[in-house]
Amino acid sequence: MPPQVAGLSATGFPASGFPTTVRPPTAVQPPTAVRYRTVVEPATSTVVEPATSVEPPAVVQLRRDGLLQHAGAAAPGDALIGIGAAHTTDAAFPLGGLGGDLTSLPALHGILAIGPRIVLEVRGAARQALRIKSRGQSSAVRLYPAVQSGGTTTDVGDFEVAFTFAPIGRAEGFAAGGHVGLKLPNSDERKGIGSNTTDVTLAGLFSWASPRWRTTGWFGVSILESPADLFEQNDVFAFAVESLWQVSRSWSIAAGTRGRISTRRISPAGAGDLGELRATAVWSRGSISVDAALGYGYTEMSGDWSLRGGVAWLLSGGR
Repeated sequence: MPPQVAGLSATGFPASGFPTTVRPPTAVQPPTAVRYRTVVEPATSTVVEPATSVEPPAVVQLRRDGLLQHAGAAAPGDALIGIGAAHTTDAAFPLGGLGGDLTSLPALHGILAIGPRIVLEVRGAARQALRIKSRGQSSAVRLYPAVQSGGTTTDVGDFEVAFTFAPIGRAEGFAAGGHVGLKLPNSDERKGIGSNTTDVTLAGLFSWASPRWRTTGWFGVSILESPADLFEQNDVFAFAVESLWQVSRSWSIAAGTRGRISTRRISPAGAGDLGELRATAVWSRGSISVDAALGYGYTEMSGDWSLRGGVAWLLSGGR
């Protein structure tokens, strides 16, 4: 007889008489791993646009037929050569007692930056033609017979050589310097247009500029040789002011005035007051620029209205 286990009957059931079901232990499931899906967004590329330069190019700053040269931004080696034409209505030439419409063609202009902010320029008209509309009672010089009776007179214009420099200051901001001009006696006064005199201008120059615009002016004195009297001169106050605005890389506009005011109540014939207001538009592409200007004279010798235009080429540059 097998041994009896305490608490169980001989048949293997509990002593209480009820069968006992023994269940295996429940397996403990490991915790479910929570997975997170990481989405890496592509980095947004930031494109940095290069700054657009609005500094006027040399072909604009050195200006054909400008009222003055903006030497405060000229770099050594900048050079410009231009050719154009001009037409002025109702201009007066008291030296010969003539008045009429003056046409200058071709008008030549050469500019060279010979140093940092030092500009040399030569300009003048190779041919001028005056359509005579009025004659005065008298002439301060003896005119040629053909001029006295004809309806048109032609001559070479007086050429001018000038230095403009601005060594003080910077290309942007304030700059100062001077202007020296010499008008050469190329014309023949007996043809009734030019004065055939040597005139000198000495002036102080001031300039203020930002990347988009530049204002330059010079003020001084001009010593004019009297065309009709030997050993006589007329000292006048000379001035020129112009503002240049760079509208875009290709377009610029300028406005200003240039003239002279006599210090005498009665000036010698041919050495009186001059003055003109002028607005200019310039289109440039590469080394070529095209300009057009409208002017208004506010003195008798300056005429009423003037139209002018031309083309210029940048030959070399230090930029």
